[in-house]
Amino acid sequence: MSDQSAGPPATRNGGRRAQRGGHTARARGLARHAWWATALSTILVTILTFRVQPHVPASLFERPWGYVFPLLALAGLASARLFLARENDVKSFLASCAYIVGMLTSVVFGLYPLVLPASSNPAYSLTIENAKAGDYGLRIGLVWWILGMILATAYFVFTYRHFAGKVRSDSAEEGY
Repeated sequence: MSDQSAGPPATRNGGRRAQRGGHTARARGLARHAWWATALSTILVTILTFRVQPHVPASLFERPWGYVFPLLALAGLASARLFLARENDVKSFLASCAYIVGMLTSVVFGLYPLVLPASSNPAYSLTIENAKAGDYGLRIGLVWWILGMILATAYFVFTYRHFAGKVRSDSAEEGY
């Protein structure tokens, strides 16, 4: 046996805990810097969107209940920073998910009923009405989507239950 494989696996190469701690600290540091970049780009993108697509702010003014979507994005962004400072990784991740959902739903709400606005002539814009498939195709697609989701869910449940638990190695080797 060589010196490299001596000792329990958790103590080789600095120990797994130390390695995980180092990666976690670096990831948190990167996330703190990326948060500022995200906040600045959110402000910039919002200003540019309001200048390029004037119907987006008009849509918010027409339907004020839609302000819930940008507020969700702002709350998610602020919460991500708060939980990052508290080193609560799960809550920080969930807050960043709320930010993404808020940003995407803000865009959809702001563009509705447009799917793809035309820059030359508004008559050439794609709307939800002129971009959708025929009713027959939508019904067939819904049936196949439901069947596909049932199969995907069944496969996920089978795989999760079949491979549940920790993997144990019988040998002293790491396996890589």
